[in-house]
Amino acid sequence: MSVKTPWAAAIEVEPKTESERYLSKLARKAFLSLWCYGNVHTDEGKKSVSGDGKELCDLFVVFGDHILIFSDKHCEYPTHPDPLVSWGRWYKRAVHGSVVQLIGAEKFIREHPDRLYLDKQCAVPFPYRLPDMDKAVFHRIAVTRGSRDAAVAHWRGQSSCSLMIDTTLTDKKQHLETPFTVGWPAGKGRFVHVLDELTLDVLLSELDTVPDLMRYFSEKEHFLSSAEYMNVAGEEELITLYQTNVQDGKHTLPRDFPESNMIVLAEGDWEVYDSSVQRRARNEANRLSYFWDEIIEFQSRYIRSDEAVAINGESYSNDEMEQLVRALAMEGRFARRVLGDALHEVLRRPVPLGSQSTRIMPSPTVDGRYYVFTVVPRDQAVDYQIYREDRAEFLVTYCNGLRLRYPDIIEAVGLASEPFSSKASSQDVLYMAFPEPATVEELDILREQCDELGILQERSMRPYAFHASEYPRDFGQFGADTGFAGNRAERRAQASAQRKAEKKAKRRKPN
Repeated sequence: MSVKTPWAAAIEVEPKTESERYLSKLARKAFLSLWCYGNVHTDEGKKSVSGDGKELCDLFVVFGDHILIFSDKHCEYPTHPDPLVSWGRWYKRAVHGSVVQLIGAEKFIREHPDRLYLDKQCAVPFPYRLPDMDKAVFHRIAVTRGSRDAAVAHWRGQSSCSLMIDTTLTDKKQHLETPFTVGWPAGKGRFVHVLDELTLDVLLSELDTVPDLMRYFSEKEHFLSSAEYMNVAGEEELITLYQTNVQDGKHTLPRDFPESNMIVLAEGDWEVYDSSVQRRARNEANRLSYFWDEIIEFQSRYIRSDEAVAINGESYSNDEMEQLVRALAMEGRFARRVLGDALHEVLRRPVPLGSQSTRIMPSPTVDGRYYVFTVVPRDQAVDYQIYREDRAEFLVTYCNGLRLRYPDIIEAVGLASEPFSSKASSQDVLYMAFPEPATVEELDILREQCDELGILQERSMRPYAFHASEYPRDFGQFGADTGFAGNRAERRAQASAQRKAEKKAKRRKPN
């Protein structure tokens, strides 16, 4: 058995609590293991070689310029005759405690991005470079558990009993006076996403790639800041609105509310969406997209084990290898379905010895990116290392040669493999960036190289038309005039509006 690298060994350390282990399991499935880390520590407070550092947060995700910080707190809901006392005690421990941890973690990362470690002994540094802090985008996520049974009792089972969102709550005192509701727990302008038992599962099942989650967070923050008063019956309702509202091929939330200062998103749409035939059809269609995830994880294991080999025989740094695999992971779930289907189709084709089968695909997500999927069967009489070298050279030439066909190309991602019919297979993954257009001289050389291999020839290139819809069955006007009256949302909205009106009246009252 090979000895594990410190990087590989560190990520196998399980979180301390059952709640943290559950969060880690969900997050690694969604964000994938190369970017998702529990048990991250800092050397703050480490006073000796044998001493331990300080835990930074419960889950840490770094993906390009985006940094996600998770705080997970499972707190027993206290019992007290006064429900406000019970809520206040739980809120202080679960929500406010998470906010303090998240703000502290962000501050430390911004000031000391080079002092993060994968182990509590601070012997294994974070394996790749964090983004420039001037460009870093932080997302603070508080996972709070323990309030659900109390919420069921409070609302008498007449709702999903997830935490509500009320954007008029901007300080700790207001939160303590408003049970089972959150607004701006870190203060107006500093967003913290507060999730509970229900909404954590909903979020990471519906938005289970980093790009998809990042876009949702961005849309959510803009949406909740777009009106003076915003009341949402629960995070799951917001996710439903986002998932069923598509403009220009992208999910979005409403952005403009002319002449409106109060927006209420009532309860009921998540229940309809969760059991809809459209959602089931989408989930079934998405099954092939996880083939793309498997490729990313396969490459990630080789990177962590220090067994990844560059196509040209050179050695890559961790930063370079992470960037290569991140190019694959930049595609969202629907894009992975489209790409996974195309790659799967190429790998299924019968390919005679001495030939190859290649398909070119534009990225559904990244403008100017093209994928090259190549299948090359292996002649058993040829040494495997020679076969790999020849296949890699072919892939490099093909990716470079795309500049002959696509003048708008900015980058190419190549993947070469044996066909599915082979008893064993390996993969070569290549990332090439083209920051400048090719010169006439470079194009002449590329043409000669491609002609020598007989590739990218006009006579042999056939365009493949494809059409895919994220939801194989159309929603139509889902969510419009559904007739769902979210009782608790309406009651809370009316009460809040009445309180605001009374405060304004008092301010206007003459002395």
